[in-house]
Amino acid sequence: MTRTRQDRRNDFDEFYKKAVMTFKAFQDNDPRAEKFERIYMVHVCPGSRAGGNNNRVVEIFWGSRGFETITLGNSWKSLTEYGATLLYERDDSGFVMISLYPAGTENRKPIESSISLKLWVDPIKLKDEKFLKKHWKDLMAYMECTSLDGNPTFWQRQRISYLRYFRHLVIDNKWTPTKFSAFIKGVLKVVVAACFSGAVLIYLINDMTQPSTTETDTQLKEVNRNLETVSKQLDKLSESNVDIRTISIAVDSIVVKTKEILKLMEKH
Repeated sequence: MTRTRQDRRNDFDEFYKKAVMTFKAFQDNDPRAEKFERIYMVHVCPGSRAGGNNNRVVEIFWGSRGFETITLGNSWKSLTEYGATLLYERDDSGFVMISLYPAGTENRKPIESSISLKLWVDPIKLKDEKFLKKHWKDLMAYMECTSLDGNPTFWQRQRISYLRYFRHLVIDNKWTPTKFSAFIKGVLKVVVAACFSGAVLIYLINDMTQPSTTETDTQLKEVNRNLETVSKQLDKLSESNVDIRTISIAVDSIVVKTKEILKLMEKH
């Protein structure tokens, strides 16, 4: 049975109502959250921190705290650190974007202003506690890696490195392709340049590394019609060119290793 926009709204509303109970339970069962709770306090805010009346938003965030006072001539200034945030936001069609925002200060913050964990998620997935628990672990790892007094474990550092490489970052208020897609794009450009005119393939790659919008629906349909032809051409090239086979094996190896690392990270 096809799910409707109203189905998605209903599922998000259910998540909205249970968010406080769900994430407080994650906090209570996470020993590493205790030190941050003493300093920042975690806040679970259905409706957003700005008044709590936006039924499209659920925010989970660590609060702010003053960490130092400095003198400026005859005056003084209190320096403040704000904690990391996990944001769920429903769009007009009922799908959900899930984002992470780092901890930081006025003078110290990472290059990215946020990490897009998931794009256009069907909110039926928000009923899965394991799915949500991963996001809590992402929030905790990001807090450990970006806060002044964070002390991330090896696996938390790997978790954030993975997110920064395989998820879309927002930098200077601009959505950017993933670093991994940029790497693959570069590899394929080398293959195309070495073997045959790559104008069509590069055009397809550029399309696939941009967010889908209604304006590109026609182009994406054309991409899908040409994918099989392009794939066959690459297969023929791979049979006749050792360098291409080597590149392909290397890319496959990266994907396999990444999956293995992900499984290990989920255990931590």
